Amino acid sequence: MTTNYIGLPVSRVDGHAKVTGRAKYAGEYNVPNLAYGVVVSSAIAKGRITKIVTNEALNIDGVIQIFTHENAPPTSPLDESYHDECAPPGSAFRPFHDDRIMFSGQPVALVVAESFELARYAASLVRVEYQAEPHETDLTAKRGQAREPKPREFIEKAKSRGDAHEAFAKSTSQIDVEYMAPPEHHNPMEPFATTVVWEGTGKITVYDKTQGAQNNQRYICKVFELPESDVRVLSPFVGGAFGSGLRPQYQSFLAVMASLGLKRSVRVSLTRQQMFTFGHRPQTIQRIALGATADGTLKSLTHEAVAETSQFEDYSEPVVNWSGELYRCKNVKVGHKVVPLDVYTPLDMRAPGAAWGLFALESAMDELAH
Repeated sequence: MTTNYIGLPVSRVDGHAKVTGRAKYAGEYNVPNLAYGVVVSSAIAKGRITKIVTNEALNIDGVIQIFTHENAPPTSPLDESYHDECAPPGSAFRPFHDDRIMFSGQPVALVVAESFELARYAASLVRVEYQAEPHETDLTAKRGQAREPKPREFIEKAKSRGDAHEAFAKSTSQIDVEYMAPPEHHNPMEPFATTVVWEGTGKITVYDKTQGAQNNQRYICKVFELPESDVRVLSPFVGGAFGSGLRPQYQSFLAVMASLGLKRSVRVSLTRQQMFTFGHRPQTIQRIALGATADGTLKSLTHEAVAETSQFEDYSEPVVNWSGELYRCKNVKVGHKVVPLDVYTPLDMRAPGAAWGLFALESAMDELAH
């Protein structure tokens, strides 16, 4: 016997805690001897750090430590250790690894203090000097350099069939249009934050804003070379993520790094502005060419997409895959290429690929019908 719950007033297990405010975000777990970390973000999109001046901030009573690439505790030397379970092909971003700047807003320092307000003030006193290099973040300007992406695991490459070019030429009604979709950033109600509880025996409990507690735990264990028995990651109330919580974000790395380095509990919270410095739905340029007969029979369908990715990872998503499946058409040509730009790696967002791909396809279909 199975019960049909459709239409029944089913109570959510966590509903009461959420509507009464008792459900805590990752940045709301208060523990004794908690220190607070504030991230200093890069002011350039590409180049190198030539100097970091921290004296003024360190001299403030209550500032515990300022971590940078110059004094960060050692982590795994293996590039593969930073490759989490949702990572695309390439080399994942390694915070504080060296002096290179690869995207605007990249974390360049972490100020840890006895209170959040003090850490935030001290962070404003950290002076960073750069050797800026020409950067490129314009997909349109670089679309001529588009290339085939490295295949992502679990994403099937779109398949063409028939001869879309010849069928298009013979069609009595034709439309060949291009659509541009801008990057779209996650900004759920709960900002990204991580609270690391130092258990006193080398073990840590990590309250993280994540959709994948197991993914984050394994990432932490690999990066910091810790046994899984010493790391517990909890995310009882995600607080909305829609894809942005699939991968460990850099505040998680920084909070664990500071906690292990200081041997005390540490919380790192990102600002709203810093929420725009990591994964996002990628910008795309899409060409749709449709050919039909006078009676409305679809004879040819071409859907080609060019999307952004970072310089260090090959992110791609099934933008064009849906086009060969939604309408009956014997001649379909689909293709997806990427352009490496000086931005952070894009990330799966609600309905990855489909949201942008179907927007273009259905818009073109409406224009063809008209």
